[in-house]
Amino acid sequence: MTAGTKATQAKPITAHAVNAALPYQPRMLNRGERSRREVFVFFSPRNQRIVTIADTVNVAFAMQLEFDPTLSAYVERPRRLKLSDRQEVDISFWTRSKSGEERFHMLIPHSGNLGSTTGTLSVRDRGSLDVVAQRQGLVLHYVTEAELLASRAWLATAFELLPLVWEYGRLLNRALIRPHIEALVRNAERVSLARTIDALAYDPGQVQAVVAGMIHEGALRLVDYQPGARDAVLEVPHD
Repeated sequence: MTAGTKATQAKPITAHAVNAALPYQPRMLNRGERSRREVFVFFSPRNQRIVTIADTVNVAFAMQLEFDPTLSAYVERPRRLKLSDRQEVDISFWTRSKSGEERFHMLIPHSGNLGSTTGTLSVRDRGSLDVVAQRQGLVLHYVTEAELLASRAWLATAFELLPLVWEYGRLLNRALIRPHIEALVRNAERVSLARTIDALAYDPGQVQAVVAGMIHEGALRLVDYQPGARDAVLEVPHD
């Protein structure tokens, strides 16, 4: 299901717009942070805006959030946790599910250290962070780098799918192609992507893009897919 190198984002982007209706907005990275940290910038179909993610571990989690169909939105660096009068640390992400549940997520790298406003902060004792968070009316949900590495096959798949989801957003005929795909999977427990392409009188790249868009929305899912494979098995989620 590999995307071509010419895939583009869902729509032309002229600014790093944010959704003012959400309770949190992403903290902008300053010039120093941009120069000393790995920064990844991409269009998020989930948020319908450009996201700016610092550090690889955060990108990995952002891709999980991007392809979580139970979420309506996520925000990177939504607010800071005040540890003392001088020291603050970014909370990694805020999420809102389609049912309205909101969560704060704190990512913990292998080193156990987080960058703060006064240098490096050790977070091997999460209890101390929890106490500070509770004083500020927050509950943190921790995600470790080891947990993200355990799902690296799916992360590779997500990186394959994202350019196709961008393409899906700009396809003028996606509403025509989608019902044909829905009919195919409705009449079979599982169907291969190759069979789906062969059965439809549309450009294969367009069919791939619509399939990717449906996966992003949670209308389809991949079955035992290996990143880079030429074919894929699709099914409708029933859970």
